[in-house]
Amino acid sequence: MNYRPEIDGLRALGLLAVIFAHAGFAAFDGGYIGVDIFFVISGYLITKVILREYAEGRFSIGRFYARRVRRILPALFFVLFCTIPFAWMWLLPDAYEQFSKSLMAATLSLSNIYFLRNTGYFSPETAEVPLIHTWSLGLEEQFYLLFPLLFLFRLKIRTIFSIVLALALGSLLLSEAGSRFFPVANYYLLPTRVWEILLGSICAFQVFGKDRRTSDVLAAAGLSLVILSIFLFDPSLNIPSLVALLPTGGTALILLFASQTSIIGRILALSPLVWLGRISFSAYLWHQPVFAFWRIRSPEPPSTIVMCGLIGLVLLLSALSWYFVEQPFRGQRVRFTKLACAACALAVGLVGFGAWGDVKEGLPSRLPNNVREFVDRTTWNDHCLFQREDGIPALPSMECMFNIGSGRTIAVWGDSIGASISPALQEEFKRRNIGMVQLTHGFCAPILGVSVARDEGAANCEEFNRRALDYLAASNVETVILSASWVSFLTAPYMQIDSEVYANGAIPLQAIADNLRETVQRLEATGKQVVIVYPAPRFDKPVVDLMASRMLRGDPAPSFEFSKADFEANTGRAYQLLNSGLPQDVSKVLPEQLFCDPTSKGGCYFGLDGVAYIADRGHYTRAGAERIAAAVADELFGADGITGSIPLPLN
Repeated sequence: MNYRPEIDGLRALGLLAVIFAHAGFAAFDGGYIGVDIFFVISGYLITKVILREYAEGRFSIGRFYARRVRRILPALFFVLFCTIPFAWMWLLPDAYEQFSKSLMAATLSLSNIYFLRNTGYFSPETAEVPLIHTWSLGLEEQFYLLFPLLFLFRLKIRTIFSIVLALALGSLLLSEAGSRFFPVANYYLLPTRVWEILLGSICAFQVFGKDRRTSDVLAAAGLSLVILSIFLFDPSLNIPSLVALLPTGGTALILLFASQTSIIGRILALSPLVWLGRISFSAYLWHQPVFAFWRIRSPEPPSTIVMCGLIGLVLLLSALSWYFVEQPFRGQRVRFTKLACAACALAVGLVGFGAWGDVKEGLPSRLPNNVREFVDRTTWNDHCLFQREDGIPALPSMECMFNIGSGRTIAVWGDSIGASISPALQEEFKRRNIGMVQLTHGFCAPILGVSVARDEGAANCEEFNRRALDYLAASNVETVILSASWVSFLTAPYMQIDSEVYANGAIPLQAIADNLRETVQRLEATGKQVVIVYPAPRFDKPVVDLMASRMLRGDPAPSFEFSKADFEANTGRAYQLLNSGLPQDVSKVLPEQLFCDPTSKGGCYFGLDGVAYIADRGHYTRAGAERIAAAVADELFGADGITGSIPLPLN
């Protein structure tokens, strides 16, 4: 097969798009479509090789798999092994357990399925997941396992092309439906992604056995579509779907119509781009672990200068692994039997090591005793937090009713933040011989007619809220406490308001405020007192990680300070919503009065003297929840001496 340097240049474009997007460069928000570019290129090159061998009567599925093993496994296994020491040193037990599971999944080509079940690709947490990027390798390897089976039945090439075309069209239509109704599965799974790879295959069929016609105009149009997609797309756009035809169609036009003699071909064949294209597989493997481990280790988000330095490190590591790992195995210098035996042994080792970390729940014994004890107690409560997979429960659930029959009853209505403060509230009310009912559902703020859209976790939210309000209106509950992840709620990519879906940049805040006011007024119309817990910030890194890392550096009782200015910037939009949507008579609990120094513009303490008040990025620990519960009690009953405030250090 004639070498086309412009294809390596196209690979380089996809690689840079992915790396810059994962580096957090805002101009490259659409850089994730670099993976879509890779898929089309892979389908094109793989199919060209198969078609040539098939037409010559020498196609062998065993030889095909052997080439894939030589191409993928040496570099993949090498990078996986290199991530293990850093995970061992720097990951806390929960994160290490998840890393161990992802290590097994990456080894077995099941990463896309694992991350579908555990991680949303665009959630902030994924920036610190070292192996999240291996989902695309798992998907490609699943394709490589199945696609050559089409050529085992000695069908005519025209017949195979018809099958490929039908599969591609079916997958494209399925992905469009998936982008609307099951976007996470749509993103990760082969049935809705395979059309992108098959688009490359269709290009290969089109040029097979004939002279390829070049066109500067069509190649330029293709490059324009790819570049526009990188700069105009953003994570709120559900991909794959019909709109993904822009970058993938652009890639197809380049494959079909660019050449070394065309202007676009000469641009893509520039030496730096070709070099990047050649090391692109290693660079793709290296970039996410390097970025993730730096973010995990650093207490602050990396600056642009730091990220540029890390990109340089990625390219250096990639060049070394391309030369010393990829190249020796891609040729015939290493016999395939030896390579296959070594790959099997390494796979067993990686899976076994991952299973050890999984079974031992993240191997907490790796950590010093004081750090391990701190991590063990820095958790948040999720009891009675219903999730989508639980279905829509009958409300109230008996297991979520506490000290009922005492006389007075108070309800907590909200999402996971409400769940995290509920045990402390339950204890606070029990001391006063007051019952409590907990009505909490993940991804579900307590606002009628408003929910996060196109997120499977929030699928039952509107019905849950309707049932919660119906129960509260008919019950003898005297007071309803509303608590939610207000900051996270307003950063959702899509919001549904009264059956209308809005993308994040177009979400009408006033419409949400109006629905919130209506919700509160309907509660008050049935005689309920309403208390709302305002938000604490949503942190870039888990507080437990920040404080544990300081303990590992020798601070036995660290604190975690967050500036008042950052507090106000982080929570400002949520405060705007609540302030404009709540009636004047609603009681408010303000976290800045509990965690911030009231005498200055100085610090807010969400961890103090070795005690964390936030467990992860937003959920209260028991210690933090006790502060909220004490403030709620003071709001409801006055400062009666039953609970006391906890002093903050004054600077």
